[in-house]
Amino acid sequence: MHFESHNQPDTAQKDRPLVTVFCAVWHQQPDKLELLRSHWENLKSQSIPVEPCYIFDNGDQAPDWLEAPWHSFSKPLTIYEAWAAGVALAGTRYAMNLNMDDRLATNAVQELSKKAVETRSALVGGDWLICFDKDHLTQEFPVTGYDGTCFVPAWPPRPCEGLRLGSGSGERGTYGAATMWDLEIIGKWYPTYFGNGEPILSIGDAIFWNLLQGKGLKMTRLRKVIGRYYSDPNAQAEFRPHQDNELIKSQGLSTRSFANAVLSGDFSWYGKAEAFAKKPPLNKIEQKSAALEAKYRKIFGLPEQAVAAE
Repeated sequence: MHFESHNQPDTAQKDRPLVTVFCAVWHQQPDKLELLRSHWENLKSQSIPVEPCYIFDNGDQAPDWLEAPWHSFSKPLTIYEAWAAGVALAGTRYAMNLNMDDRLATNAVQELSKKAVETRSALVGGDWLICFDKDHLTQEFPVTGYDGTCFVPAWPPRPCEGLRLGSGSGERGTYGAATMWDLEIIGKWYPTYFGNGEPILSIGDAIFWNLLQGKGLKMTRLRKVIGRYYSDPNAQAEFRPHQDNELIKSQGLSTRSFANAVLSGDFSWYGKAEAFAKKPPLNKIEQKSAALEAKYRKIFGLPEQAVAAE
């Protein structure tokens, strides 16, 4: 495993963006280039500057017209490995995820970052209108209140006019299809594997939120509609068959994140079955990787354990 980076921003530039918005560009994504183009347009339309961060996998390369920062990993990534890479590669105080088929209101990043700064929150989220077609992909729209919306708890959601996710009100329990968090408070880490090394496939965001809540970190909901969430049970990771709920109960959470490998440059463990804790670090890169793992184990109160790779 290795990765290469392109169109990197000038970190010495004055008035740098406050927020990085990252996106996993999965190599098997249907209509990938069409979605990527409108996704990038959505980020460029934000009312304050944002720093995009696109994560390609399986050796995929970005099209020539993508002038945003992007990174290509040589092997296939799970969605949460890609998110962990986005977190590790973010060069701003705040990070935010935004899936390929979801779209933000034009002033969403501004509203969320303002709320995060004002409340000194570790994480902020808002509400989302649920879309069942793709008309929203190229639309521009502002942040709005709840007038004309409704909440129905059924999951997967069923088509209904004005249906919202319920993440801004707390009715569903989720913090959103996408959230923004403070890397200065949380650090560059994201849950990626279970204790036996199996990858997290569907509930990584819920695990992340539960960890933050367990640490008593402030998490704030914005009672406004900040975006459009596309729902398709036949094509999205959150609806695919998985054993995540059983694995988190039986195996617990790995202390290792894919972000550790990106930050340290140590991918020697990736794809191996041996538990990392069975071997001492052999060189400076591996020592750095072990130190990062120990740091975030302590931060999130995770037990010391033998951790397998994928």
